[in-house]
Amino acid sequence: MKTMDRRIAERRQQVSEDKARGRLRWLILVVAGVAAVGLLVWLINSPLLSIRTVTVTGADHSNPAEVAANLGVEQGTPTISVRGGAVERALLTDPWIASADVTVSWSGAVDIDVVERTPVASIVTDGGVFLVSADAVIIDRVEGGPVPPIIATDSAGATRVGAHVGHRATVAAVDFVAALSPGIRRSTMLTVTGDTVEAEVAGLPVIIGRPTDMAVKAAVIEALLATGIEPGSRIDVTAPTRPAVAPPQSQLEGEAKTLEESQPSD
Repeated sequence: MKTMDRRIAERRQQVSEDKARGRLRWLILVVAGVAAVGLLVWLINSPLLSIRTVTVTGADHSNPAEVAANLGVEQGTPTISVRGGAVERALLTDPWIASADVTVSWSGAVDIDVVERTPVASIVTDGGVFLVSADAVIIDRVEGGPVPPIIATDSAGATRVGAHVGHRATVAAVDFVAALSPGIRRSTMLTVTGDTVEAEVAGLPVIIGRPTDMAVKAAVIEALLATGIEPGSRIDVTAPTRPAVAPPQSQLEGEAKTLEESQPSD
């Protein structure tokens, strides 16, 4: 009986020791896991994985670096906390910026590439003078006088920086100017009254007709100007497939006078 009791006691002791070793291994694993998580958290937030450089390309009138800094994206910011999408959305609130692409790398580099809108005309409204882009966005206010090309309109719609021009005929005028080559564009003036668009291109009056097919009409006018039109002539592109050029009025009057003089007297 004593031998049996000793064996039972030894077995119980062994089981107890196995349980203790198991608990110790589990405790070691927990401590190691906590230490690993702590090390990972420290590493993520350490200077080793923080933003080191913020590089901006494509910016001329806008300040993407300042926009990013306002969101906390600057040197020393933990890389894991930078959200490229949030920076892109913030950049697109600037009317100068047409598109933005933000790339964040674990090496600590943030690359911001923007494409800015280009003003194609000065738009003159009752609310002031503004720069307008080819996609009819009012991108800035002009404090001085308008710079050609000029679009004078009485119906621009929303006239505030960042807004899209809402008036159809005014948008058509913007499309017309944007379709011209830069050299011709600088000598262009348009007047929008209601749904009517009147133009003067290279010092010549132009009858545009309905504010449709504006890019086609602009191309036709450029082609006509390249042929050498006499000063004082008038261009009619109401039907762009059948454009017309009327000679100077003074010439017509001179021809009529010559005809009268050549008639025999009674």
